[in-house]
Amino acid sequence: MSNQAEQYKEQGTLQFNAAELPLTSEEWQYIETMLSEVEYEHIVGGDAGEGHSVRVCRFYNDVEKPTALHERSEEIHNIVMSQKMKVFYKEIFGTDELCLRRCQINLLHKDDYIGLHVDQDSNPDYLATVVFHFDEEYHGGEFITRDQCRGDHSYKPVSRTVLVNDCSIPHEVSKVESGERKTLACFLSRSFADSGHTRQKFRVVK
Repeated sequence: MSNQAEQYKEQGTLQFNAAELPLTSEEWQYIETMLSEVEYEHIVGGDAGEGHSVRVCRFYNDVEKPTALHERSEEIHNIVMSQKMKVFYKEIFGTDELCLRRCQINLLHKDDYIGLHVDQDSNPDYLATVVFHFDEEYHGGEFITRDQCRGDHSYKPVSRTVLVNDCSIPHEVSKVESGERKTLACFLSRSFADSGHTRQKFRVVK
């Protein structure tokens, strides 16, 4: 077992800076530019029953099966699921046979937040969420894990940082007090099968 795999098993959440990731500066910039060009929906209430207020642009979703939803979905897939990223994932999860089941941009403005939830309540097949961060000039908006065994931990990554979180761990994003917080959340799974569950629908605020 690699050192990263041991740390992930022990901690459940790992943080990586740009120098520890195989992405080039050009690839980071490409994603950042895309995040500024797409359209967002304001969502209130999550599909796992949690309360939240967040603006979302979805690239992949798996209500029935993993499905591309956006004209630029393949561009995102080619970066976050590239061979070099799979090598990076294998060091953590012990396998590179991974499916990108769900992928979306989460944009939070002042007073937006994501309520306490467990990703596996949306889909028990989720293994981990890989969250790419693109902002740091904001107040509030901490990523907080609340694990009965590991205790509570708070993270506020700088720009071009990745958080990898075990999808069985309860977590939330605290209310943004000022500024803007953009992340790209990628839900990975070992399962490539259709979804065998029912999910609540988001409520869209027009």
